[in-house]
Amino acid sequence: MSSMLEALRNLDDRVAAVLADAGEVAGLSGLELTAQVRALSGIQARLSAAIAVRAAEIDRRSARELGKDGLAQSAGLRSGAELVQKVIGSTRGEAAKLVRVGGLLETAQHVAPAAADAAEPPARSLEYLAHLPGSPEAPVAVAVRNGWLSATDGDAILTALGTPPSAAHAPVWREAVLELIQAAWESGWPAEELARTARRIRASLDTRTAEREAHARFEARSLKRAERADGMIRYDLLLDPESDQRFWKPLTLRLGPRTGGPRFRDAAEIQRARELELDPRTNEQLLVDEFLTLFTTGVNASPPEVFGDHDTTVTLTLTPADLNRARTAQDTLARHHAGDHSTCPTPGGEDGPAGAFGQQECPGPEVGVAWLDGTPDPVPATTALTGICAGTFTTLLLDENGRALDAGKDQRVFTKVQRRALAARDGGCLFPGCSRPPAGCEAHHINPWSESPQNHKTETKDGVLLCRYHHLSLHNHGARITRHNTTYTLHWPGQPPLTLHHKSGIRTQLETRTRQPQGDTG
Repeated sequence: MSSMLEALRNLDDRVAAVLADAGEVAGLSGLELTAQVRALSGIQARLSAAIAVRAAEIDRRSARELGKDGLAQSAGLRSGAELVQKVIGSTRGEAAKLVRVGGLLETAQHVAPAAADAAEPPARSLEYLAHLPGSPEAPVAVAVRNGWLSATDGDAILTALGTPPSAAHAPVWREAVLELIQAAWESGWPAEELARTARRIRASLDTRTAEREAHARFEARSLKRAERADGMIRYDLLLDPESDQRFWKPLTLRLGPRTGGPRFRDAAEIQRARELELDPRTNEQLLVDEFLTLFTTGVNASPPEVFGDHDTTVTLTLTPADLNRARTAQDTLARHHAGDHSTCPTPGGEDGPAGAFGQQECPGPEVGVAWLDGTPDPVPATTALTGICAGTFTTLLLDENGRALDAGKDQRVFTKVQRRALAARDGGCLFPGCSRPPAGCEAHHINPWSESPQNHKTETKDGVLLCRYHHLSLHNHGARITRHNTTYTLHWPGQPPLTLHHKSGIRTQLETRTRQPQGDTG
């Protein structure tokens, strides 16, 4: 065993002996806690530097030109970074970073050898770094070695800035390096912001390369879809910055009040902000619903030539029994939310006595299932009723022998002319307090299509606009909307009936004129 390896193992034992357990840490004061973290961070930095130097040496001894005699290759691995990853149990990116930082430290020792008897490095000075010989990376290397710059910051600067495209660019590249070091000292920016600044500087210094890289980013855009084992669908969306602005900005504008957006002064915007603050959905759930609303709106508004003769409606297949279960479940849910638990099933599946389960204990009725095109997992038939109502699904009923009983009736979907009429009449989502405009709404049939053949007609008077979220909530809670002449009333389980008011400008104008005195022309 070498003396250095023995010393390292002794050091490991000593460090383990002085480290406090969780109980001791909990008893530390705030000052003691931060002081110990600072001290441990310094030890960690020195250890990381020592590991990095050795990682760079492993990488050098694993050079491709060494072939099977390389250090990594002899262990059946492809590169020095891969060997480092295996030895320390890190990610591939962390191992590659250690190799790069080790190379920096070797550069620093070559450019400005540290004196063996020097207890401390010289005072931090940008002028000192500017006069160092060597390549543009030399100032960063020495700054990292001397502790003037963290290894993470130094690696971020050099990785993002890259190498000069030619020897003629070396002087301006060195100036950029010094500028970024000074920014790190003065601004306290995290490594991510230093990297973004470095990319901007690089693009400004080398526009030809910037153009090529921008084109490469655009060509690398992709959208991948994968089905998870639990039935969820995962999308891996990779966008270039330009495409991201077109995709992300509309979504973040909608969620601005929830994600730290600008303060609103307009009354309508203030109301929208309050709605978002009270919305029970997470930001991630809101983003999904907003995206689906925008996407569906665009599909519905697309001219015929976009999709040609292809039908964009999704087919939903279920049995008559499941359709009946869904309708029954909605009625049961309505009574349940109203406080009536007489029909709540027992955990064993049989009906229990009235009030056998509390509001939170009721396991809920059996709702039935339905199947979407090409998916191995079903969806609840109650949720599917919302899609049937909105016209986003075409139903296909199959009997027990698999024979089609009803191949769907597309005429149940509101036509574009009817949707324009609903938009003008309602002015947006009719749900109380919701400010969703017509373009972000679905048409809800107040006489459910699935309940009776008598409802197999689609008339504007029997439709109202609801945003996707409130449309789903209406169905999931077993709520109903009824019409008396031109008045629409919301019947929410457990709540008194509530008259729904439109948000239409033209109707407000017409109603206002009817209240004007005779002969008043306004």
